[in-house]
Amino acid sequence: MVNRDEVLRKLLQYWPVTVFAPTNDAVEKSNEWIVGRENKVVSYHVLNQVAEKASFPFKSPTSLAGSPPLYLQVKDGPWKEYFVNNAKILRSEDYISQDGTKQLLYVIDEILQPYVSSTSLPPTALDLLDKPELYDIREPLSAFDFRVKQEGLQELFMREGNNTFFLPVGAGSGHAFNRQQEVDKWVIRGHVIPRTILFTRLVSFDSYPSEAYGDDIKVELTIINESNAMGNSYSLYAQSNTIHSDYRHKKGVVMAKILKPNIPVKNGVVHLIESPLMIIDITVWKFLQNEKDGRLSEFLDLVNYAPDFKEILMSSQEKTLFAPSNEAIRQLPAEAVATIKTNITAITNLLKLHLVMKSVSTDDVLYGRYKDFISADNRNSLYFRILGDEKNKTLTVDGVGVKAAAIQADIGAVDGMVHVIDRLLGMPYQTVYLKLATDPDLKLTHDLAEQDGWASLLNAYEKRFTFFVPGDEAWEQLRNEMPTEFKQLRMKTFPYHVHKILDRHLVVNRELRSTDLERLKDIQMVHGNFKIIHSGYPGGKRNISGGLPPLGELLLEWEGLQARIIRPDVQAVNGVIHVIDRVMMKRRDLTKSASSIGPRCTGFLVFILAFIQVTILF
Repeated sequence: MVNRDEVLRKLLQYWPVTVFAPTNDAVEKSNEWIVGRENKVVSYHVLNQVAEKASFPFKSPTSLAGSPPLYLQVKDGPWKEYFVNNAKILRSEDYISQDGTKQLLYVIDEILQPYVSSTSLPPTALDLLDKPELYDIREPLSAFDFRVKQEGLQELFMREGNNTFFLPVGAGSGHAFNRQQEVDKWVIRGHVIPRTILFTRLVSFDSYPSEAYGDDIKVELTIINESNAMGNSYSLYAQSNTIHSDYRHKKGVVMAKILKPNIPVKNGVVHLIESPLMIIDITVWKFLQNEKDGRLSEFLDLVNYAPDFKEILMSSQEKTLFAPSNEAIRQLPAEAVATIKTNITAITNLLKLHLVMKSVSTDDVLYGRYKDFISADNRNSLYFRILGDEKNKTLTVDGVGVKAAAIQADIGAVDGMVHVIDRLLGMPYQTVYLKLATDPDLKLTHDLAEQDGWASLLNAYEKRFTFFVPGDEAWEQLRNEMPTEFKQLRMKTFPYHVHKILDRHLVVNRELRSTDLERLKDIQMVHGNFKIIHSGYPGGKRNISGGLPPLGELLLEWEGLQARIIRPDVQAVNGVIHVIDRVMMKRRDLTKSASSIGPRCTGFLVFILAFIQVTILF
């Protein structure tokens, strides 16, 4: 193609230039588009200057008159990668022109597509929006263009700088563009990322403040890729997240498929999207239907085995769905999934564990509005937590001992919210030991239990345990009440005392869920026993209200100390954990006489003796 352009050949012979040369494969892939545009394409790949990598990132005009600039960028990581627009630089070579000036050749893996018109002026985003046909763009943009002009926001799309624009496709003012009137000034602003240029291969997991980011409303934008059901291809999506809203705009995530990405313009980059961002007009069920060939196809398959659950999803009731991805379900043994499909009651209850009848967002959890909520099975609560800080936060949910993280949170729906999660709740895969080791609320108990290997005993698959685990706040309370004793426990020089205290919280060879505890008056522990107090249960039965404290609660009592079960039924494959709000110990547990009993009795021996005792008793 270069040999056909005499002017360009002269330029390459004598001038300091930078040439971006696509590989043969890249040219072959775009050959149909290139035909008839050869001269423009070649000229757009040449800069009239030497662009050293050390000078990246910057933008530069090309040798093609009227073309948008090229954006030369760096992607940080374990090693730096260099890009021009959306094409990756594979290698570079230095040359010397006939006049002795330096020249650079960069081999790239994509064709750079120029968007030029007969005006010979580089287009802005507004030029593309106003007259896309002049730039060989066939997708209609007149509906969004009409609303931009009605709101008087043309300046936003012609503003200088490196910006990212998302332009929704749709025909003109007379078109049945259902959401047109909802595209107000805030929605329009929510389609622009100022001062940041995002080509799709350079995006990270970060979200970026849009132009709709102020005191009244806050909208963040990003680009994500989503794999299909087989995981062998993906689609690109623009995503808006309204994290603070007014009465006209609903909080939540809206996704729009990117139809034509990476269109360079004078003031940034444009991505054409399937529908407007920010406007929530989809139901939870419709969102799932849209994912039937995507990342939630296996979850939808499970739903089809539970008609009662499907009916709830299709209803207009307010709800939040925690939908496990295909990868989450594939982590489980295929035979286990196949078995549960044969039991309609079991699969219905399992799926209901993934639903709460209230809209719960990440911010609701972050700001303490909801810490837990009863699931749709009306038996088990879900427990919510935020990992990270306000800027880089991840929502986690714990259901019957399985903790899952949201891989995409806060997807808005007219009837609630959807969070895509990385585990199937209610089907444990960790031992009591691993639950203890990985739960951030149980870190202090885990650290103490590691002394002399006591905790590893909880890894036994052939045994069953019930462990009443003091949460970190319970240990902090102990630190305040008994600072000296707490310090001694943490010194790692009194493992026997630590083991004895932990044994007092452990039942061996019995797995007691909260429904079992409600029928008991006391429990034999490895050391001593706990009384069970049924506090405030009307008619002696448990009464749970989602999002509110239960009208009754289970208390444990030992030698005058009482502990509340604040997080029941954390299920493991070899037992169950109940998180309690007090450590059952007294100062005498760390007296000198407690350790002067002759030869030291190891934690393992205490455990074995207790196991024999419990086995005999039960």
